[in-house]
Amino acid sequence: MTFEEYQIVATRVPAALRNNLDRINLPLRGLQEEAGKISSLLQLATTTGRCDLAPDQRKELQDRLADLLWYVSLLSNETGTSLADIAAHSLAQMQERARHLDPDQR
Repeated sequence: MTFEEYQIVATRVPAALRNNLDRINLPLRGLQEEAGKISSLLQLATTTGRCDLAPDQRKELQDRLADLLWYVSLLSNETGTSLADIAAHSLAQMQERARHLDPDQR
């Protein structure tokens, strides 16, 4: 599945999100909530200094990351940005940051 295909399916707007304010507020609140849950989960999993996820924690993390992707898809759709463009921009940002951190490429 491509980002475009995912975004088409994921952004079918539920009837409950008929006004523009809810179409922005729902994903914003969702991103905040899911990020907090992921943080709590990973803090528990890294108490030993390593990331030791039990199978149920790994499943929960996957569920939370999937929810994050859905919320990002909703926001990107509402702002007229495709997930593919966001992914490409993210890669470009990472490459630029790596270039600044690599002493051989400065």
